[in-house]
Amino acid sequence: MKFNLSNLNPGTKFFFNEDDEKEGSVSLRVCAGDDLRAIRKQSAQDKVEYRRGSRIEYKKVNEEVENTLLWDFCIVEWEGVLSEETNQPIPCTKENKSLLMGKSPVFSKFVGDKLSILADIEDKEKEDLEKN
Repeated sequence: MKFNLSNLNPGTKFFFNEDDEKEGSVSLRVCAGDDLRAIRKQSAQDKVEYRRGSRIEYKKVNEEVENTLLWDFCIVEWEGVLSEETNQPIPCTKENKSLLMGKSPVFSKFVGDKLSILADIEDKEKEDLEKN
């Protein structure tokens, strides 16, 4: 099995229309392991409260920051994502990724469905490796 150590999680391209690849695509990758821990570290703060003489420690997660970082990681790039108003490409930026995932049901469903497929493939590959 070969690995590209400079890019261990490059992303997989999914086309909006399998019959016409010119309509565009989104390259996605699953966030796990060290990358997920790094996102959680950036989006959570350690908090301490005192109640009835007891010290209670917990993490307070800023879900908006966490989601923005997560979508920025999972969506590697896109092609053919256009503005209806100008018919120009929408740049693949952290802000636009978060905007489309948060406000466009069509885009977020497409990405969510494809990420589920990737997760299933990774689970299957892990099972196959454990069997050997």
